[in-house]
Amino acid sequence: MQHPASTLSTCVKTRRPFAAFFTLLVLAYGCWLIVFWPGVLGQDSLAILLEIQKPDSFHSGKPAFWYYFVRLFYQPTQLTEAPIAAIMVLCALIFARILAWCWAQRLQKTVWFAVVFICLAPHTVYFIGTLYPDGIYSVAVAGLMFEVWLGTRDRKLSPTALAMVALTLPFAAFARPNGFIFLLPVSILIFMVDRASRRWLGLVLLAWCVLVLVGSRMHKTSSHGAVYPLAIYETVNFLQPRPMNLWTAEPRLLAQTIETLQRHRPIENYLSHYDPDYWDPLQFKEDGPRVMTLPRQDQKTVVRDFFTYNLWHNFPDFLGSRVNIFFVAALAQGGLPGYEYSQYIIPQIETKSMYRLFQLQKAERVLMKSYSYSFTYRWLLWTPFLGIALLLWVFVEGLKRRNAALLIVSIPMGVQLGAIFIFSIAGEYRYLLPFFTVSIALLPVVAMHRTDPSPHSATI
Repeated sequence: MQHPASTLSTCVKTRRPFAAFFTLLVLAYGCWLIVFWPGVLGQDSLAILLEIQKPDSFHSGKPAFWYYFVRLFYQPTQLTEAPIAAIMVLCALIFARILAWCWAQRLQKTVWFAVVFICLAPHTVYFIGTLYPDGIYSVAVAGLMFEVWLGTRDRKLSPTALAMVALTLPFAAFARPNGFIFLLPVSILIFMVDRASRRWLGLVLLAWCVLVLVGSRMHKTSSHGAVYPLAIYETVNFLQPRPMNLWTAEPRLLAQTIETLQRHRPIENYLSHYDPDYWDPLQFKEDGPRVMTLPRQDQKTVVRDFFTYNLWHNFPDFLGSRVNIFFVAALAQGGLPGYEYSQYIIPQIETKSMYRLFQLQKAERVLMKSYSYSFTYRWLLWTPFLGIALLLWVFVEGLKRRNAALLIVSIPMGVQLGAIFIFSIAGEYRYLLPFFTVSIALLPVVAMHRTDPSPHSATI
């Protein structure tokens, strides 16, 4: 455990670099927002804003926490830029905390790499400047994992660390449906820190869980889930014509699966709207099969047949589909809402926001050129594989040394990665964005562990 004097010294050392990095990031993000006012708005942005305007008749499918967060800043102002600005400030705060700690530990190379290639990367700024939960979720995951690692390593949480856990936990755990896995490392951390930290951390965890539970009861939300969309998407994949027919299982699909689908739409309609990279045409095309509208009993039949027969008799096709979608996402081949798309969203909502309020066309062209260059080399500059490689190193090293601080960070992220690989039905880069941003947390973990393999952390 760190000596109190050492903790105090670290806090003092981080104040000035924290202020400097926070100011730098707020100015950079603020300039971006001013140029691309009122931020990037896409279909998910439209959905959450319509839900705020018509909570009784419109449902975005987003978690209740995200609904209340956007509502908190949008409803009083009627400005879409208000919640976006709040997101940017929060992301700057989380990044600055990690950067300042690294600076105090004399990890200057790590700091400048993180500033240039993570915090100020064009696509990082882009994602946190959208009214999508993915940007703040990804940054919060990195911030939370950093604090969990630090707390497990030092066996205590400083007031700053507790405040950062309280800030990042709700966004990491409740802003996206798959974030609940991050409740686990925080719960484990409670039993690995000293008594004073344990009480405060337990209070933070309990308070957020109760607030979110109450919020979910007050504002009912629903999402399309994960199991049925996967089952129906891959079932249609199994139906695709394959002239060579190398996988000779007969029948390829159960007869009752075919009958269930045909009761809703002709099989040709499913086939013509299948895309190997995205499930969207199967659900959102007006002339498509609109697969989420199948009766509940038929959905259960599709799922049951998928897991009892169809999956196992088409496993090569399933595995090929999983690999394809994962790499489409990892290489950022999926579509993104354009910078100019806000002009089409604003007329559809009741808002005071004005498109390109400041008319900074020259600055817009410069920033767009920077983004376009980054986009051209996105297979390298956007890659989540650095974060995945660091995650693998941390996990292997944690197993080898039975190091709890390494395992408590790597295992939840590994579970998250596995779930994305298995259940993703769209090649969206934003689903893998947490594995890009988590590098800012894992780089100091690796650096500190290599210089001092087992300073304070518990073993298992």
